[in-house]
Amino acid sequence: MNLRKLEAFALLIEKKSFSEVAAQLGCSQPAISLQIKSLEDDFNITLLDRKSSIIRPTPAGHFVYQKAKNILKQWKELENEVQVYHETLTGNLRIGASTIPGTYLFPQWISEFHRLYPKVNVSIEISDSEKILEKLLNDQVDVVIIGVKPNSNKIISTEVASDSLVLITPNEHPLTNSNRLDVHTLREYNFVLREEGSGTRKVMEEYLTQYGIKISDLRSVVHVGSPEALIAYVEEGMGISCVSKLAAIPANKAGRIQIIEEFEYVQRAFYLSTLVKNLNNPIIKEFSSNLSSKISLKKDGTN
Repeated sequence: MNLRKLEAFALLIEKKSFSEVAAQLGCSQPAISLQIKSLEDDFNITLLDRKSSIIRPTPAGHFVYQKAKNILKQWKELENEVQVYHETLTGNLRIGASTIPGTYLFPQWISEFHRLYPKVNVSIEISDSEKILEKLLNDQVDVVIIGVKPNSNKIISTEVASDSLVLITPNEHPLTNSNRLDVHTLREYNFVLREEGSGTRKVMEEYLTQYGIKISDLRSVVHVGSPEALIAYVEEGMGISCVSKLAAIPANKAGRIQIIEEFEYVQRAFYLSTLVKNLNNPIIKEFSSNLSSKISLKKDGTN
């Protein structure tokens, strides 16, 4: 018997989907089925109720699942704690990020971390803030960096970067010739919006609420899943939008879109978050302290 079988079985009970487990473990669905069958052969007992229309453990399967979770947890703790005996950090770091930090901040951050700790294998998953936070709570990633501060006593967060939302328009648009912008006039124009669950959309909603405007009051014409897609639709004249300054500046310099300077910039922060129970993980601890030191240096005025 090996840990891979136990991991596959535990994930299958939790996700109730062979395809999801196969995707997470990077193998085929038949391979997962073979591992489950092999685990049953090891114990000489049936672990799954195959008469059920959904994936459900037998009483014995439920017992094995509970024990497997403890074994996998202890193994992960052992892997983490043994790191202190290495001259340099080795192991895996699974990072989840929302689109903006994952696209515009991570290349430099990960490059520097890899230079310091070349034996740490880093994997990065980019999605909207809500999905990434869910993965953290489900132990599918070790740390996350998103544009909203999680509200959970299971999570500890530190601000590691800042950004702002800017108003962008196509090059030929009435707002480019406006000397004065009233936020309420935004309802007069077509809007390209980020998808629900996006940190950018959440910050935008909070900003509009201050002026008694709901995002549903805007004339939205399309919803997109990334800042680059949003900029592309604005460039083609579909509408105006609010987007990260980190994404807008390169597009503006390339002459693709206009940034409306009269619009009040909406400040936002990006937070590095991890589960409280993983704070002593050497890799997570070093990665977190490395980013935290960078933000401290910027606040002190040094670079």
